[in-house]
Amino acid sequence: MFAKLRNNLKITIPSLVLIPLLFVVADISSRNDEIARNVTIAGLDVGGLSPEDATTMVLEYQDELRNETMLITVKDTTFELDPKNVGLVINADEVVSAAMEQRRESGIVGQVFSWFGSLSSVRELDVGVTIDPALLDDQLDEWQQSAITTPAYDGGVIVTDGFAKPDYPRKGEGIERNEALRILTDVLTDPKTNTASLPTAEVTPSLTRSDIDKAVAEANLLIGGPVTLRSEEPPLELTITSQQLIDAFVSNVVTVGTPRIELGFDREKLAPLIEPLREAANSEPRDADWFIDEDAPVPEHDDDTEGEKGIGFPVTLIPSRPATSLDIDLVVDAIAATASSDVRIGEFPFAEGAPADFTTADAEAMGEVALVSEFTTFHPAGQSRVTNIQLFAETVDGDKVWPGEEYSLNEAVGQRTVEKGFVSGGMILGGELVPDIGGGVSQFATTFYNASFFGCYEDVVHQPHSLYFSRYPEGREATISWPRPNLIIGNNSDTVLIIKTQYTATSITVQFYGNNGGYVCESEKSGRFNITEPPIEYLADASVNPGEEHVKRNGSGGWSVTITRIITAPDGTVTTEKDTNTYRPKSKQIEVHPCNMPVEEGETPEECPLLVPSVVGMNLANAQAALSAAGFGFAIGDPIAVGSTAENGIVQSQSAAGGSYLEGGAVVTLRLGVYTES
Repeated sequence: MFAKLRNNLKITIPSLVLIPLLFVVADISSRNDEIARNVTIAGLDVGGLSPEDATTMVLEYQDELRNETMLITVKDTTFELDPKNVGLVINADEVVSAAMEQRRESGIVGQVFSWFGSLSSVRELDVGVTIDPALLDDQLDEWQQSAITTPAYDGGVIVTDGFAKPDYPRKGEGIERNEALRILTDVLTDPKTNTASLPTAEVTPSLTRSDIDKAVAEANLLIGGPVTLRSEEPPLELTITSQQLIDAFVSNVVTVGTPRIELGFDREKLAPLIEPLREAANSEPRDADWFIDEDAPVPEHDDDTEGEKGIGFPVTLIPSRPATSLDIDLVVDAIAATASSDVRIGEFPFAEGAPADFTTADAEAMGEVALVSEFTTFHPAGQSRVTNIQLFAETVDGDKVWPGEEYSLNEAVGQRTVEKGFVSGGMILGGELVPDIGGGVSQFATTFYNASFFGCYEDVVHQPHSLYFSRYPEGREATISWPRPNLIIGNNSDTVLIIKTQYTATSITVQFYGNNGGYVCESEKSGRFNITEPPIEYLADASVNPGEEHVKRNGSGGWSVTITRIITAPDGTVTTEKDTNTYRPKSKQIEVHPCNMPVEEGETPEECPLLVPSVVGMNLANAQAALSAAGFGFAIGDPIAVGSTAENGIVQSQSAAGGSYLEGGAVVTLRLGVYTES
């Protein structure tokens, strides 16, 4: 029996221990999201609350503290203190987080002991009130100024008669700051107390006479003369006079941190002097660019070798600039900085806006920009086409071709019109030179093409003349008209290509500035081949006698020629590009009478007129016989009086002169001489 009882007790006693323990563990687990039991914040019981509810309770407590007006006495004067005016706040999140950490021991045993401890002990947390030191300092300064008749004075700088002078510091009575901070913190965090007295003590000024003397010297430098700020881009200038600097001068004693006197200028007084520059100061971003100084002296280029380039004009990189706008604060700071220097001339500052699309770094990454190639052709002065050539040059001067882009002359210049200033000049149409508005600009196209050729740039589209002109390089030339033929080149380099043009009364020059990576291009011309004789072209002209020929134009033969561009890379590798051009022959023009014009097979040629014989001086019978034999009829016209019997009946004139031509069967009127005795 006793054995059985002992066995039952072995089972019952552990059960009696385990059941409450399981309850404790279950209670701990159920409260993981709550603050533990018997935890307080500044006397507020937050045990068993969620963090959110505890935060709400703490913030309500903060409101209670902030809304309680304090009565603070300094010497014999009492002041009201609104806690909000000194920035009283509670970091609710921080203190609630600290509360959540209470009684969170690690391990099941520690947690169980902590749980039992929470039944009999309270864990109290400070609320953690903070006060803004700067706001409190300002409040203490205000009370000190009102309540204390002999305060300490830190000194300062005063300006009289245009000069800065010292106002030295003095000892005096003041609120004992450290103790005041402790007292006020205690009062502000205790809702049961709303009064306090602040102690005073002798206060030594923060600044020394030496500090004041140094500040006076600096102040006299600041106001000692006018200040000028300048900017080249955008171009503007601002000058502030000495009196304007004096009027705007300010000095402030700073005791926070290292005691000092801060000198400067009142923004509100300088702003009206700066504001008129706003429009000039506001500008759009400016891309980096290159300036080619065409006025700079350049050494003479004596080498006549075709394709050789000269030295070229100096090239300067103009840096990019972001958008700018006026910033009054920046300008005021620049005025102060410049006024503290002996030079008193400084850079006008801007607020920077949107960056440039093409920056200085982008330009520098392209490498040095210099003369790559140039070409010149010549022409007689005074021709109308010279006007067109020069206008073309002016239009494209300064144009840029970016890496990978193509450049079309027709697209760049557009249709040549009178409104644009173009005049009539010669152009080739159907193998003939005819007048056209804007004619003659193929000379510019040829010059441009050769600059591209020797610059090793890509030949995208070009068309040579169909007729040969000796003023152009044979086989290496180009024609252009609107809308075609066109001339298009491609920038196959990694650097911008800048087109520059110059002209004189008798020449046109095209220069390419850029960097082609060190490639060199040369030209080689083949001999002429596929030579053809000039064809004969007959022109009908009724003024030419039948059977006669008048040469109006001597023709010229046609031929083909191949131009080879020899391209040498920086590593010595050589490649070639061949271009075969064919010139048409120019016909020999012969003027003949229409009856002598060649006819196609099967066509009936026009009958030629007959040669009229001269019958003047013949008698009527002989004249009639001669005209009849030549195929003409005759008629008798009015007689002509003659002075001798020998001329009587003799032909004196005929209506169609001898040697002229008339249609066969035409009638020739004869006038015979008649002698009358007086």
